[in-house]
Amino acid sequence: MIIKDGYIFAVEQTDEQYELTCEKIKSFQTAPKGYTYKLRADTLEWELVKLPPIDPEPLTDEQALTRYANTLTGANDPDLISAAETLITKRIKEES
Repeated sequence: MIIKDGYIFAVEQTDEQYELTCEKIKSFQTAPKGYTYKLRADTLEWELVKLPPIDPEPLTDEQALTRYANTLTGANDPDLISAAETLITKRIKEES
């Protein structure tokens, strides 16, 4: 058995060990959102483990500027050109 961080990563075992591991795998349950079950190498028991947060992709400059313009205007424009047009239109109305 190859163990990584205390959990089973790969299995190299006898037929008896294989059957026991298969029985444990058959008892696998669906974990709640944000968690997963890992089969412990030392006890062959399922352990509920919290998943690490997934970092969102960083915004591009265009996406960041679009969001900023939308916060200024209260609009929900999908792209920078639309957001800039809305911003300009709003500023012209404010000045007149």
